Amino acid sequence: MRLPLLAAALLLLAACQPDPTPTPTPTPAPTATPAPPRVASHSAAISEANALIAEVSVALTAPARVVIEYANPDAGRFRTAPSGPAAEHAIPVVRLRAETPYSYAVGVEGANGYVFGPEGSFTTGPLPEALADVQRTVSGKSAQPLILTDLARGIEYPDVSAHIVVLDDEGYVVWHHLDVHVDPPLGRSGLKGVKQTPDGNFAYAINYCCIKEVTPLGRQADQIVANAVDGGMHHDFVYLDDDRVLYLADREVVFDDSANGGAEETAAIVETLRVWDQRSGRTEEVWSAADFWDIASPDQRVQWNPARPPIRWVHANSLNRGPRGNFILSSRNRNQIFSVSPDFSEVEWQLGGPDSDYSFPNPDDQFYRQHSASELANGNILVFDNGATRPDAEGGAYSRALELRLDDAGGTAEKVWEFRPDPDVYARNLGDVQRLPNGGTLINFGRSEDPASIPISLIETAPAGGEAFRLDVVASPDGERLRSFAHAEITSIMGETKIE
Repeated sequence: MRLPLLAAALLLLAACQPDPTPTPTPTPAPTATPAPPRVASHSAAISEANALIAEVSVALTAPARVVIEYANPDAGRFRTAPSGPAAEHAIPVVRLRAETPYSYAVGVEGANGYVFGPEGSFTTGPLPEALADVQRTVSGKSAQPLILTDLARGIEYPDVSAHIVVLDDEGYVVWHHLDVHVDPPLGRSGLKGVKQTPDGNFAYAINYCCIKEVTPLGRQADQIVANAVDGGMHHDFVYLDDDRVLYLADREVVFDDSANGGAEETAAIVETLRVWDQRSGRTEEVWSAADFWDIASPDQRVQWNPARPPIRWVHANSLNRGPRGNFILSSRNRNQIFSVSPDFSEVEWQLGGPDSDYSFPNPDDQFYRQHSASELANGNILVFDNGATRPDAEGGAYSRALELRLDDAGGTAEKVWEFRPDPDVYARNLGDVQRLPNGGTLINFGRSEDPASIPISLIETAPAGGEAFRLDVVASPDGERLRSFAHAEITSIMGETKIE
């Protein structure tokens, strides 16, 4: 008997349906993570040019990135910045203390990070004589990982030793660079304005000579030299943007000063600001003191010494960027701090000296022959008050860090904070002060006239007040004058990190 047509169709459809129970798919065997290349060989050597720099050479069986971890029980543990992928590596190791043993381990990048394997060791060499015979006394510990400063021995060329120095948080020298080309046209030298550049190099000015930029390994990367076109750069500079540097520069002028009892041909120095474009190598004058004040007016003079031509009229000794993009300058010879507008078109205000826009209701709040003026984020002015020529009625010769609040409505300046060591430390000239990110303050009492007994004092105050860290340095008894600035905190010398 034949099945009905509908039943036959249903049977055919059922036969075409897939099996409701699928066949399990085999699970693939786990793939092993590939091991990083092996270290075929490694060794360490101290640089012949700088006993505080080591180089670790590493050969791999295949290209990969490498880091070096290095440590000393007292100095700490550090890691270098990663190298580029390669089979052969020569990795500089910096931030080292002198005559100190270090262990190291080679880390090779793998799929899950760095794998550390072979270990080795090295011992750094001594400091150069100019730094080695400086006696140091340390108390406390800095809140800053590193402090960039300078230390110069002597005053007259050629008996000058000028070192850029990086100190660690315990006051040890962990990097230095000696400028061996100190040959300024005026026969004297001063290494000033030391800074870490935006790309990690170190730059510094040598008074009336040049601005130089060197790599962390001490190789010269760029420079501009004093000449009739670019002026006599001195004391300080700031990085702007697009490889442009704003710097203080002298321009000599000759004018008739007979109306004031001077010579018909009086040679004087006019302060200017110039911009150095490092891409093109060209410079441009963007501001001149002569455009805003009359050099021939006795009212615009404070310290004026015809016996030492050319006469330094303004003698700016610091240059800092303000919070609005303005520029804060300290004029030592006018006992004045002033602000130049961001476009250099005007002097926005003057504090102290001739035509001051602010008075001092308390005469003790005035500053004398000051250095290192800056404008804080709240508008207050921070300055190192050297105190040279301070009247006896105001306390005489002593130095301090000073913070002033400017009252624009009342036209007054008032002290809101100061730091004055006990006993006093007097720095007749030189000196530096900087407000730190943690709210503390780094202060350098920058010159010792008697290096065998009177120290240069580098003091860091705690945010709540009091000394958190202090480094006193003196030269050996037969040493020459010491002079120094403490310029800025930095976080690394060559991209290395401290492993806590």
